[in-house]
Amino acid sequence: MRHAILGAGGVGLALGAALARGGHEVVLVMREPTRARYSGTIDVHSRLRGDHRVKARAVDRLDERVDVLWVTVKAPALEAALARIDPSLLPGTVVPLLNGLDHPRLLRARFGPRQVVGAIRVEAERTGPGRVTWNSLFAEVSLAAEDGSTALTPLTEALADAGIGCTPEPDPATVLWRKLVLLLPLALATTAGDGPLGVVRRQPELSALLYEAAREACAVAAAEAVAVDDRNLLHTLDTLPGRTDTSLHRDVAAGVRPTELAALTEPVLHRARDHDVAVPAIAELARRAAERERRAKPPAPHGSTYSNGETS
Repeated sequence: MRHAILGAGGVGLALGAALARGGHEVVLVMREPTRARYSGTIDVHSRLRGDHRVKARAVDRLDERVDVLWVTVKAPALEAALARIDPSLLPGTVVPLLNGLDHPRLLRARFGPRQVVGAIRVEAERTGPGRVTWNSLFAEVSLAAEDGSTALTPLTEALADAGIGCTPEPDPATVLWRKLVLLLPLALATTAGDGPLGVVRRQPELSALLYEAAREACAVAAAEAVAVDDRNLLHTLDTLPGRTDTSLHRDVAAGVRPTELAALTEPVLHRARDHDVAVPAIAELARRAAERERRAKPPAPHGSTYSNGETS
């Protein structure tokens, strides 16, 4: 299969390298300044797979037919990134791996039923053009087709070739919420505490807000008719290693703008209001994270927006 990766950050590079190593043709769609500094090879440093290098072409505008378009930019960059796709081009399948809840609507308007909603759980950080550090010992993708079609089969097979686990879900909302109920409290707490999960755990008040925000996120998901096992979620928070960090925290600390803060929090807060679900812990963590964002220094000259990957 021919795959295009729109967004050469940590997630895009890790996914592109895995697919290429699994025997698939991969083209990276990069911004021109990044493509000019890209060597043509993805350099992967991975605890899971060992260090390796994989060749992959790069373009700054996609105008060739591909079987799958993986969208791995962050939510604030989505509209600008889509401008790098030829408007007449219709990929066989479009798979967004963004965080948040609202991006499928924009992609559905552009690509229609070709969209399959996805979420990825991986910890990967871009350290330079074409260079990625894959920190996690796992990689898992969840997918759901809106019409319940068999379009998932070629995707699951391609991910299996890449050595990436794939879990089909019954509907797109389940895919998005099951990731968000974990990511949102982690992202807000690590940003508010200006450190990884271990730093959050050493602050009793902040740690309590983390757990309460997780429960609140589950309550909002339930109001949206998505069942989430809150006990399992809290157990996951208990067992994650202290080094666990999030790209929101790293981006805020680095002064990268815009961040995913609004894309992560606003859809949940809006839905909580719509369903009359109280979310004081989420609101408080969002306030602290926004304050941290306001105080952060701007990036150094020539810094690259969205240089970091995602922790999810």
